[in-house]
Amino acid sequence: MKKTNHSRVRWVAAVLAASSLVIAACGGDDDSSDAPATEAPAASEAPAASEAPSTDAPAGVSISDEAAARVEAFLQPVTELPLNESIAAPTGKKLFYVQCSVAVCAEIATGIEAAATAAGWTFETTSHQDTPDTVASAFDTAIAASPDVILTSGNPREWFASQLTTIKDKGIPVISWSIPEGYEPGDGISVNLLSNDDYYFYGVLMADYAAANTKTGKIHFVGLPTFPVLSTVQQGFTDEIAKACPDCSVEISEVAVTDIGTNLPGAIVSALQADPELDFIVYAFGGMLFGVPDALDAAGLTDQAKAISQAGGPLNFDFIVSGRHQVAEVALASELLGWRAVDAAARVLLGNGPGRAEARAEAVIDGRPDILAGGLPLQILTKDSIADAAALWPGVEGFQDKFTALWGL
Repeated sequence: MKKTNHSRVRWVAAVLAASSLVIAACGGDDDSSDAPATEAPAASEAPAASEAPSTDAPAGVSISDEAAARVEAFLQPVTELPLNESIAAPTGKKLFYVQCSVAVCAEIATGIEAAATAAGWTFETTSHQDTPDTVASAFDTAIAASPDVILTSGNPREWFASQLTTIKDKGIPVISWSIPEGYEPGDGISVNLLSNDDYYFYGVLMADYAAANTKTGKIHFVGLPTFPVLSTVQQGFTDEIAKACPDCSVEISEVAVTDIGTNLPGAIVSALQADPELDFIVYAFGGMLFGVPDALDAAGLTDQAKAISQAGGPLNFDFIVSGRHQVAEVALASELLGWRAVDAAARVLLGNGPGRAEARAEAVIDGRPDILAGGLPLQILTKDSIADAAALWPGVEGFQDKFTALWGL
């Protein structure tokens, strides 16, 4: 790599509604400084859709064969559930979901409730505000409900340590995802369906895609280190880009949640104006793009740089199909995740363990044994693979029927 600048861009801003777009990996404190940010220009009419990106490295930029092959593999659709071992699912169980405050948790809840109903289970839930005291209170509510299994996401176990001890003593399994731990953490948590290794791999995939699609070799990564798993995404990107594109020049900046939709759009405009050769931007999380295409439209910069993010939703899909800055998304099948969480709960209640998907050859990285172990589909979505920009990505078409068939229902 020619040059890597690690600038930390952290500004003071009021908390905004767009922060509700942040993923279910909640935890940690916002870190802000007094450095001012450039105001984002007013929005203007969006340009016509751009051409779908190529996976071929452009002239003058060298990309590793492994990176190019990985991009090609993960552009392909997933047609079957990665974990398809049949079980005789128990019936009459009571499930309690401790739901975080961000939008994707509500999407996951839709899948959980539908799966619980299909399995003949009772579904109860309570939500919290992703703070230690509200998370602990939500777990108190879960314990009082005397469920057979508890589902939760994102928040570090330290926030509900006392409650987790009680849950362990009662023999209630906990099914989680998006905590910065391994696939089967133990010590009261039976499974972590989106492991730390998964988030590392998302960073790897985005690095490979950026390397395959930059024309100038100038790439900018925007991190959101407030959330531990997004720091892991950043680490995966940093490690991989050095191998995938040794000729690339990479700038890394970090922002706070409060910058989303406020300071971040103007900062992206400033970065592009400062370096006319900058032509690819990687965002640690899909919700970070809120307001960015409007700012680029107004500044006349929409065509300068393309972008990719991960775990986004319809907001990002619309940007992609409209040709507004973003061209790809490392997609999370949020509703399917809810079904897989119930599937894991059923397996654990049967005493079989949560199940483990077979590793994909393209996702094998030394020291990262839990990549895709949770049995969730993974695909890089582009304009050509988004059937409905207003809908959640299903991951696998007809996944509901596939799960009920696995359960013998």
